[in-house]
Amino acid sequence: MELEISGDTFTFDQDTAMTRFTVSHEGKVIGVADYIDRATSPDDPSQHPVRTFTHTEVSPAFGGRGIAAELVRFALETSAEAGLKFRTTCSYVMGYLQKHPEFEDSRA
Repeated sequence: MELEISGDTFTFDQDTAMTRFTVSHEGKVIGVADYIDRATSPDDPSQHPVRTFTHTEVSPAFGGRGIAAELVRFALETSAEAGLKFRTTCSYVMGYLQKHPEFEDSRA
């Protein structure tokens, strides 16, 4: 997905091999949202596979433009569309979820 922010074009993608979502500018990765996927287990109340977001980071040179928020939105929407429930240990994603209740149904 491409998105224009502050006059620049950014590309959002999922890198399944590296288990992360990325945002790139001019072909260079400038931000990531890392995750871990796992199947449910008997001791887990979730009925679906669970994706846990562990870390989000955007290069300081691109800070203050809302790029991290767009990256997290892309990651959450993509995960929900894939039928995954998600959790987070990442403080940025946690804060994002508190401000965006539209993702409540996808939380594990």
